[in-house]
Amino acid sequence: MRTFSYRARAADGTSVRGTIAAASEPDAVRVLAAEGKAVLHLKERRSVSLPTVLGGRGGITAEERIAFLHELAALLAAGLPVHEALARLVDEAGAGAYGRMVSSLHAEVLRGLSLSQGMEMQADSFPKTLIGMVRAGEESGRLAEILQEAASVFTEAQMLRESLRGALAYPLFLCIATLLSVLLMTVFVLPIFSALLRDLGTDLPLPTQMLLTLSDFIAGQPYLISAAVTGGCIALFLLFRLPSLRLFADGVLLRIPVLGMFVRLAAWQMILRTLAILLRSGIRLDCAMGLARMVTENRALAHHLARMEQRLVEGRTFAQVIADAPSLPPLIRGMLSAGEAAGDLERLLQHAADYCRRRAGAYAARIEALAEPVMIVIIAGMIFFVVLSVLLPIFDTMDALM
Repeated sequence: MRTFSYRARAADGTSVRGTIAAASEPDAVRVLAAEGKAVLHLKERRSVSLPTVLGGRGGITAEERIAFLHELAALLAAGLPVHEALARLVDEAGAGAYGRMVSSLHAEVLRGLSLSQGMEMQADSFPKTLIGMVRAGEESGRLAEILQEAASVFTEAQMLRESLRGALAYPLFLCIATLLSVLLMTVFVLPIFSALLRDLGTDLPLPTQMLLTLSDFIAGQPYLISAAVTGGCIALFLLFRLPSLRLFADGVLLRIPVLGMFVRLAAWQMILRTLAILLRSGIRLDCAMGLARMVTENRALAHHLARMEQRLVEGRTFAQVIADAPSLPPLIRGMLSAGEAAGDLERLLQHAADYCRRRAGAYAARIEALAEPVMIVIIAGMIFFVVLSVLLPIFDTMDALM
């Protein structure tokens, strides 16, 4: 779906301007003609996406998206049509990005667009997988049920992300605080001891020489260090926006012993649950795979799913496609192969997703248990190096005097 801006003449002769979503320019002209508007000028709108740091937050938050799906599903299940359900949400939305999104979605539906088409015009707020689920719900007549299931999927994904963030927040805080403490000591404390240590007349140990060299460099080039750190952060941010580098980094992430297994299980839980929902909605398996790969943010896993989709299009069975999936647990492969052979793939996909969710929760607990002691050991090593660098020359001098 593409977005076009238009200038047209209404039936009463007045000039009107606006935007419309359509698959092509002829489709846009036909839709406007059906509304009684004669198109004078039509141009496709091409959005320019800026990095988040530069462009700000364009869409709604994950919590707002989940709340929107739950509320809309409840209103539709109560028998309200889509436009009336959105009107109720507009009255309760208020200001901000969420209110603007709901109001815009309501306006598009009133213009005759479907809910999925309206969501497609809000690409910053709704991922492609969710749009595909909504379109499948519209075609199958199970929109309320699909929205409720989609809300459950995104809720579980958010819980897994928050679990990982909570497990890593405290260790990362300790690491940053320790690095700042060592930096302050290097800049303000060590220069006071450097002259004393050099006047002792003994050969300085290697750790002391390394620390004093670092202290002299930082004290002599403070602005260069700040510029180098800032430039390095910006360069790293820009490099990770390159598809090839991001693909490589995501592949490395999947191979990290404990964290990589958690990322794989969390991603497959989302993928398998989405596949189950799409298949129940009547979408073909190859099309469902194409939509399900949009649910993961890991580029390496999405690239592998794209190859799986291509093999499904070529006529391979699902069992053949998942046989060489490197990141899928062997137990899941056997379960899904048996489900396809028995003609019960949808139910087995749901069971496999539940298995991945339980295993991901176990790995999240393991990460939380291991992160703190590992970080404490690293911090203790850094502090031990600094203390040893200061005390070793003093001990050597005391031994020489005695």
